[in-house]
Amino acid sequence: MTRSMTKIRVLLPAAIAAMVFFSLALVGSRHAFASGGDSAAIKHVIEGFTADFNRHDSHAVSVWFTEDADFINVQQADSQGRKNIEDHFVPLFSGRLKNAHRTISVKSIRFVTPDVAVADVDYELTGAINVNGTADPLRKGLYDWVLVKQNGKWLISAFHESEVAAAPAK
Repeated sequence: MTRSMTKIRVLLPAAIAAMVFFSLALVGSRHAFASGGDSAAIKHVIEGFTADFNRHDSHAVSVWFTEDADFINVQQADSQGRKNIEDHFVPLFSGRLKNAHRTISVKSIRFVTPDVAVADVDYELTGAINVNGTADPLRKGLYDWVLVKQNGKWLISAFHESEVAAAPAK
């Protein structure tokens, strides 16, 4: 083995380790950047969606989603795409949810990458009407959202809504 090949065998692992270290440092710094101002932007999306829901505006609600978003509600109704999500809310806002009001509490926002985040949001729903036409009791639940940053703007890419089961009677 020549002397230059020996140097390469010795230096190559060190060079690879340095590249990995600097790549991770770059990703880490982008992650730290994303979790600062981007957290506030994601909270704005969550609050904006909730405000538009409380105004019963199906079009405004749909604008918070990506064009190809997935939406699943507590009844397991599945809508795909912004237009279908809008269409899903139209009859609800003129029927069962016409007097509904949601309050929210952001539990967590976690950045998977600088342009992808997962948000968990607790909610309470009042004013809904059940299928019998009577008022629903207070409903509590959880939103699990995947948000993506497209063209500098955070949007909901996947939305899953679930209800918290009532505690069993003692």
